[in-house]
Formats: sequence, structure tokens, C-alpha cells
Amino acid sequence: MSDDGASGVYRLKVSLRRISPMIWRRLLVPEEMTLFGLHRTIQIAFGWEDYHLHAFKLHGRRYGTTWTGERHRDATGKEIALVDLQLRVRQRILYEYDFGDLWEHEIRVEDGLEREAGKVYPICIAGARAGPPEDIGGPRGYEVLIHRLRFGDVERLFGDDEEDIGEDDDDPLRVFEPERFSRREVNAALRREFSETSGG
Repeated sequence: MSDDGASGVYRLKVSLRRISPMIWRRLLVPEEMTLFGLHRTIQIAFGWEDYHLHAFKLHGRRYGTTWTGERHRDATGKEIALVDLQLRVRQRILYEYDFGDLWEHEIRVEDGLEREAGKVYPICIAGARAGPPEDIGGPRGYEVLIHRLRFGDVERLFGDDEEDIGEDDDDPLRVFEPERFSRREVNAALRREFSETSGG
């Protein structure tokens, strides 16, 4: 990216597959960021809680983990960074999260940019709509939730028993706002996450 030895930045658009209208984020991430750092960035940007396993797929290879918090390493034990993957503009990467619900995020490399002096990365520069709640049942479960919320019928999300969701107004399914997205909140969370690291 840079010819003067300074590290560059990737502009990525991350969108959830099989969801309409689209839920997406546009991120600027440093090329020296690790795959684990990118995983954490996506988790924060979409509001996931990192409860489940995940995997990246690109170049015909799968970069997965066997427990939450595990780092992605190559055969020599070195942690894999984005710069090691030789990403190209317009390249697409698949990021899977929660193999039960199977949330598929498509990552598209939109551009390679110069790092701006004084700017802290990663950063979210745009996005739309709230990420789905955890353990909702994947895209189909999310569709059902949105339907129930639209018609004021969230108690019947998983059946006729109101105890399935409960009467509490603080229940996350009751208070879920599908159109809500705050770039400021995402970036505050990213700063907290990466304040003590330099690239993930």
C-alpha cells in the first residue's frame, strides 16, 4: 500500500448474507491487524457477544478456531495478519459466526488506503441497521422476530407460551430496535477494545 514503509489501511464493507434490508458496516482496518483482531472488530461492529466459534474463508482455505478466544496461526505458530493474506481490491472473504445459527458475513475489500496521521484504527465509518440478537435462530429466526416486532406479537416468537420470552420490558428481544445503528457507539467500543493493542 505505502512505498515509504508506513503501514496501510484496508477499507472493508462487511454485510450479513440472507438478510433484507441489508445489515452492513464499512470499516477501516490496519493491514497489520491479525485475523483475530478482525474477528473482534466485526463482533463489536455488529453487536455480537463472541459466544460462539467462527471461521474465515478465503483463497480456498478455512481459518477457524476450536475454542472462543483462540488465535489464528500458521504452520510455524506465527499469528496470521491481514498483510500476510495479500488481499486485493474487490476480493471477497467469508466470515462465519455461530455454526448453529450460521451467520455468514461477506467481507469485500473496497480499497487500500494510506494511514492518516493521528487516526486510530480500526474505525467504523458507515453502516446500517442493528446486528441481530444472539441465538435467535439465524436469518430465518431473525425474520420471524422482525415479523413479531412489527405486529406487536413478540411473546409468540417461539410458541404460545409467554414464559418463552417473559413479561419483562427489559427483555432484549422486546427492546430490540432493528433500525438502530450508532457509529459513535461502535467506535467507542472499538477504542476500548484496541486501546492496549496495536493491530489486534
